[in-house]
Amino acid sequence: MKISKATKKDVKKLFSLENEVFKGDSMAISLSSFYYHLKNNTIFIVEENQSIIGYILWLERKNYFRLYSLCISTSFQENGLGKKLLEYSFEKMPKKAMQLEVRLSNQKAINLYEKFQFKKVKILKDFYENEDGVLMRIER
Repeated sequence: MKISKATKKDVKKLFSLENEVFKGDSMAISLSSFYYHLKNNTIFIVEENQSIIGYILWLERKNYFRLYSLCISTSFQENGLGKKLLEYSFEKMPKKAMQLEVRLSNQKAINLYEKFQFKKVKILKDFYENEDGVLMRIER
């Protein structure tokens, strides 16, 4: 297993992974959006046998980083890869506050973020299609 920063050659594999994990989700990232994010933001990928099995996408804002998407292949979930991508991000990214939004029903993700000291800031009414979200933040 290897974690590194994504490059242009990874875009189609990222899009394929996105479609596997978020199939039918109106908030799934498009191919053109991956090109945009690769150019303007930070994407770290985790690979196994030259296949991308997960990624984390960070948007840089003026005073913080926003975790926009964390995606792990369905075949590799429950193996600690989300944790590894977060640890890698904390090591490689500048010391700035970080925040994210997560579905209120996604307790596994909320538990993971809380292990990294993210705190619930507020409930975001109807943030997702038919569901509230939770804004979480950590000061670094």
